[in-house]
Amino acid sequence: MNELIELTNVSKAFGDVVAISNLSMHVKTGSITGFLGPNGSGKSTTLKCVMGELYTDLGTVKVFGESPINNIRLKRRIGYVSEHDDLYPWMKGKQFVSSLARLLVPREEAENAAKEALKKVGLAVKGKKIRAYSKGMKQRLKVAAAIVHNPDLLILDEPFGGLDPLGRREMKRLVSELNQDGVTVLISSHILYELDQMSTRMILIHRGQTLAEGAPSEILELIDQFPHQILIHAPIDQLKNLSKLMIDESIISSLNYDMDKAATNLVAITNNPKEFYPTLTKLISENDLFIEHLESTTDNIEAIFEFLT
Repeated sequence: MNELIELTNVSKAFGDVVAISNLSMHVKTGSITGFLGPNGSGKSTTLKCVMGELYTDLGTVKVFGESPINNIRLKRRIGYVSEHDDLYPWMKGKQFVSSLARLLVPREEAENAAKEALKKVGLAVKGKKIRAYSKGMKQRLKVAAAIVHNPDLLILDEPFGGLDPLGRREMKRLVSELNQDGVTVLISSHILYELDQMSTRMILIHRGQTLAEGAPSEILELIDQFPHQILIHAPIDQLKNLSKLMIDESIISSLNYDMDKAATNLVAITNNPKEFYPTLTKLISENDLFIEHLESTTDNIEAIFEFLT
């Protein structure tokens, strides 16, 4: 695979605030590259540099081997979905997409291009103004506007924001279908599970710097080194029996009881979540134990990234 996007030692500051610092990353042609980092880590600034919307203070940005700054010809090969709802609420969906299409394709082709783009994203709402659209419909409309000119590269900034589970599933399906049609995708999020299963490559960013990039399996293996805390809810006698069985397991770093007014929980900490859950299931099954439910309390992506640094 060729490198479609290359950032080399890029830095960008806004006054005294450093958004990205000495950042280097690569996006390969034909990939779905997940761009993962906590809020405020520099993802949006990086994407704007890739789009040529921002000048860098230091370093170089190459897209299709060229600088994106003031490069109209190159930008015609890129589709961009902002994290914000940059829509005209008084317009109808097809009217909005076709008006943008006229800026990018011959005028006589704009209407058909808009129709095809809306069909591709599964949005066929006649007579309804954008102000009446749901969040999921607005997100699909933004994607339609971004692909109306058949770009080679699609950049999506936090496209899952505000979507319900069905909307998230539909967005993942849409991105995968576009990629199968030959579109290279760069997609940002601050939530790991939104990206790990759909990406062919992943890039981790924290405090404006690249932490790691590679295959999802490699990135997940790196993240799994972070200590995971699991709360096990069950009657106290069941928890006592379970703790006796778990104490000798090498995958357990520590076991403690969490006592509160409502219930008693067993708190397990492991550095190997991949092995922990099958082992726990086996112990429960083989010893006929009853567990009400499990709860992972290690959902803080900022804490994970702090651990990796």
